[in-house]
Amino acid sequence: MSTMRNKDPLIPVLAAPAFARNLGPSVFLIVVGLLFSQFVPTAEAGLFERIRAQHQARIEARKKQAEKPPPRPVYRSSYRDAHGDAFINHALLEVERESDRKLIVDIGRQRAFLVVNDLIAIDTAVSTARRGKYTPRGSFQITEKVKSGKVSTIYHVYMPNWMRLGHTTVGMHTGDLPGYPASAGCIRLPQSVANIIYENVSRGVMVEVVDGWDESGLAIPYSRPAAELFSGV
Repeated sequence: MSTMRNKDPLIPVLAAPAFARNLGPSVFLIVVGLLFSQFVPTAEAGLFERIRAQHQARIEARKKQAEKPPPRPVYRSSYRDAHGDAFINHALLEVERESDRKLIVDIGRQRAFLVVNDLIAIDTAVSTARRGKYTPRGSFQITEKVKSGKVSTIYHVYMPNWMRLGHTTVGMHTGDLPGYPASAGCIRLPQSVANIIYENVSRGVMVEVVDGWDESGLAIPYSRPAAELFSGV
């Protein structure tokens, strides 16, 4: 044990033995406290006891927080869709059941397209990450599909028609579409469309998430159908 110079000659400053410094925080504090109790005045020992008590209280508080059960997830029967302009080519989906399919998510336009044999079968609005959050760009395979029961770890709500993108924590699912990017990173689909997309893609289907999609590779140039041809069902 050694002492160092201190402005207050009545209070020696002690250097804890090397073995004590290798102990856990709680044990270290106890060892140091025992050493100090032999050399410092009662007032200083009392200060150490208060610090130790506060440290122990923080440990207990963290334990109680960890033991709390997670919030019960919320089930929702309806979702907001500020657009209501999804176009679904049911005939194409039925005729080309075993066709080549891929999903395109255009972040800039806040639209998603289900492309079947280089023809657009579904054109729908989406809602991606809000300011301060991020929806990953790139090409992903759908690696997980959960029809119901998937729960958001952020909002504690069910996410019907969940489709995971690759090995990320992000997926496509039913959610609110307020008319602007609003998610924490996932790609929200309208309630009227999510189930149809879910039923028409399988695990392994590619999803391309881009800032702006070039439609030049389509078999037929795509133009938005007339308003009366848009379908919400």
